[in-house]
Amino acid sequence: MTIVLILLAVLVFYWYYKTWGKHDFLDSASRGAKGFISGIMQERIDEVKRRMNYYVIALLAKIAKSDGRVSEQEADMISQLLDANASNIQEREFLKASFNEHKENINNAFYVAKDFLKEVPLPRAQRLNVLRVLVFMALIDGQFNVKKQEILDEIARAFELEKSELDSFIESLSNLKRSQQGMSVEKAYELLELPNNADLSTVKKRYRVLAKKYHPDILNANNVSKEELEQGVTKFQKINEAYEIIKKHLEK
Repeated sequence: MTIVLILLAVLVFYWYYKTWGKHDFLDSASRGAKGFISGIMQERIDEVKRRMNYYVIALLAKIAKSDGRVSEQEADMISQLLDANASNIQEREFLKASFNEHKENINNAFYVAKDFLKEVPLPRAQRLNVLRVLVFMALIDGQFNVKKQEILDEIARAFELEKSELDSFIESLSNLKRSQQGMSVEKAYELLELPNNADLSTVKKRYRVLAKKYHPDILNANNVSKEELEQGVTKFQKINEAYEIIKKHLEK
């Protein structure tokens, strides 16, 4: 019976080869092989993205909760990250649960960052980009405390990055935030590309569109250059500042 099956397979192969031609057969096989390899590569890329999303969220959770509470700005930033990076509802719920779990233990940031690099061996440039995103989170609500500094120091050490590089990020983003203080309501509307009579609902929708476009973690996930990331961080900071100014103005 086995011999019959083998002979049948050989005959089918011969018939296909003679009927459709050698080149068609080889081209089809080649396309199949390429598709198979491409599928494997995409699965690996997706897995790396999932792991990176998990660890970035875990470290952001520790920074956000370092002062005992997650501020509105921090919660909004996390929500944007989940919306932009999760591939489906299940992954979003998993990342949200991971955030809630990690925010309850802010003292193991060094080990989580170490595990991050074991699971996702990022090159130095990418580690610096992730650190910029974490610094941005630490400064987003203007409440930069000693614990946030300690957590960032631990992460930088785990990432094998110089403390001077971390301090440079903190200083540059702090200076940017200070330079934007005193922004007028008119300028804020202009930054959000809205008319001065736009209501709060319209402002929120526009803010979310622009924030998603320039979000540092989203830019980092898209492997933009250092310059593009820095420009995105600056733009995102201005968008956040403009949104807060207009919201306070409309809620009076």
